[in-house]
Amino acid sequence: MPTMRNTRRAATARTARTPAALLSAAVVALGAVAGCGGGPTSREELCDAYREYQKQVSRPHILSNEKVFDSLRELGEAAERYEGDDSVRAAGPALRKMGESDSYRPAEAQMRLRPVRAECRTG
Repeated sequence: MPTMRNTRRAATARTARTPAALLSAAVVALGAVAGCGGGPTSREELCDAYREYQKQVSRPHILSNEKVFDSLRELGEAAERYEGDDSVRAAGPALRKMGESDSYRPAEAQMRLRPVRAECRTG
């Protein structure tokens, strides 16, 4: 059975390794985030996100509608980075915020989606 002293030493050794492990994990996570969707959004990417949102909002969600919110947030993020029409970029933050919330009004989402819908229909 370990004595109190040995336990502390083991705990200290684990604690000493923890910051290095946390730093390594943070570097890996930061690299993964940096490689994901930080650049400008093309029309094709914007419209793919719009179609995904439309698909999710139109299907029945019996247990959870989390995918609707996720797709709306992702659409908002894509719109914020869109390299085309300024009205699409302007709609992005509101769409993202709706996707990050616990609830949203579908009528407001449809209103905010007008520039995105127009952009995807003209392309």
